[in-house]
Amino acid sequence: MSDHETIRGIVRNPAAPADVLLRLLSEETSGVWRNLAWGPLPDRVVDAIAASPHVTLRAAFAENKDASGDRRARLANDPDPTVRAAVATGPQWFRSPADPLPEWAQRALLRDRDAQVRSRAEEALPPSRALAELASDADPRRRRAACRAWEHLDAERRGLLLADAEPSVRGEAAKRAGVHDADADATDAYLRLTDDAPVRRAQVLARAALHPATARRLAETGDGHERAAVAGNPAVALDTARLLADDPEHPVRLQFASRPDLTEEQRAEIDYHVSQSDRLAALPWVLDATDAEVLRRCAESANTLLRRSAACNRHLPQDVIDLLGRDGDLPVRILLCENQPTADGEVVLDTFRRWTSPLRGTLLEHPNFPRAGLARRFADSADPAERILATLDPGAPAELLLRLSRDPDVRFRRTVASHPNLPHERVLELLGDGDAQTSIRAAANPALPPSLMHRLLDVAGVPRPAAS
Repeated sequence: MSDHETIRGIVRNPAAPADVLLRLLSEETSGVWRNLAWGPLPDRVVDAIAASPHVTLRAAFAENKDASGDRRARLANDPDPTVRAAVATGPQWFRSPADPLPEWAQRALLRDRDAQVRSRAEEALPPSRALAELASDADPRRRRAACRAWEHLDAERRGLLLADAEPSVRGEAAKRAGVHDADADATDAYLRLTDDAPVRRAQVLARAALHPATARRLAETGDGHERAAVAGNPAVALDTARLLADDPEHPVRLQFASRPDLTEEQRAEIDYHVSQSDRLAALPWVLDATDAEVLRRCAESANTLLRRSAACNRHLPQDVIDLLGRDGDLPVRILLCENQPTADGEVVLDTFRRWTSPLRGTLLEHPNFPRAGLARRFADSADPAERILATLDPGAPAELLLRLSRDPDVRFRRTVASHPNLPHERVLELLGDGDAQTSIRAAANPALPPSLMHRLLDVAGVPRPAAS
C-alpha cells in the first residue's frame, strides 16, 4: 500500500476522529484537501479550515454539500475574493440541493467590494429577499438579477422593473411576470425584448400566459421548440393547440398528446411514442400539480411521459407511488426512486438491479433501500452481480465477508474491504493489497482504530500537530 493510498483511504473513513483529520490539513497531504473539505466534518476541523492560510482549502470547503449554510457563511467575509466567490457559488452537486446561506451572508456577498464576487452572487444565489433588494440598484445588471427573486418583490417593485429604462431588465421582468403572474401582455413583451436561445424561450412559453393571437401565431410560424411549448401549454386553448396534433415533428405531437385536457381516447389518436431510451424533460404542468386525482390520472395514463412526469411530482399520494412502482417502464421507476422517499424498498432494490447506469449508485442512499437481509438473500447466488449485493448488508456475518474477500472478482475485495464486520486481520491484509482501490477502501474501513490510523499516517510521513 502506497502512502498516497493510505491517505486517500483515511480521508474517506467515516470513523476518522477530528485529531486524525486535523493531520490531513498539513501541506504534505494537500492532494486530498478537496476530498477532506467536501466531507462531513466535526467542528474542530471546520474551525481549522476556516483559519487555514491556504486559499484552496478554504475555497474547497465553500463547495461542501453537507455543510450547513451557517457553516459555509463563516467564509463570507474571507480576506481572499477567490474564497468569497466560492461561497457565493456554493455547492453545485448533481441532484444534491445545498442548504442556503443565511440572508446576512447573501447581502454581504451581493455588496462585496470585489466585482467578480458580486457578479457570482447575482448569478448563483437562490431567490431571496436579499436578491430582491437589488431591484432599486443603479446598475441595470443588478436590477436584472433581482428579477430572479420575483416572488419576493411586491407589486410596486414588479411594476417598476416591467417599466425599466433598460430593455434587458424589462425583458427579464416580463419573462417572470408572464409565468408567475399569468400576464399575457408581459409574455408578448418578453418575446419582443429578448433573444433567448430557442430552448430557453420554449421553457418560458411552456408555462407562460399567452394571448390567443400570440399562441396561434407561434403555432403557425414558430420553430419546433416554440411549437412544442405551445402544444403542451395548458393555458393555450385546446382549439389552438389542436393545430399541432399532426405537426411533422414528433416532439411537438408528443407535447400535444400530453396535455391535461385530452382524454385517453384522444391521446390514442395522436401519432406519438416514447421509448425506454428517450430522455425527456418532465412536463411543467404535471410537476406543478397538487390535485391527487389529476396525479392519479397521469399515473394511470398510457402516455409514458405523463407517468414519468408524475413520478417526479413531490405531492404524490402513497397509492399513486405504489402504482408507479409497478410500472412497466424502467425510467418511470428510476424517477420514482429518485424523487419519492416513501417508495417501497423492494421497488428500489429491483430498480437498482435493473438499471445499468453508473448513476444507479445514488439509489443506495434511498431511505428505504433494503440493506438488511441482503446477505441471506444473495450470498450464495451464482450471479456475481447478485452475490455482490450481500456485501451491502450491515449485518453480513464475518465468515461470509471473509469468503467474499477472497473471491477472484476484484469487485468483491473492493466492496468488502470497507465493511466494518470484516475480521480485523483480513482488513490489515487488504491494506497491502495489490489493487489500489482495495487498499484505499481498507483504509476507509470504519472499524480501524484511531491509533492504527495515526500509525499509518506516521508511516506515510504525515506530521503530527505539535500539541498532540
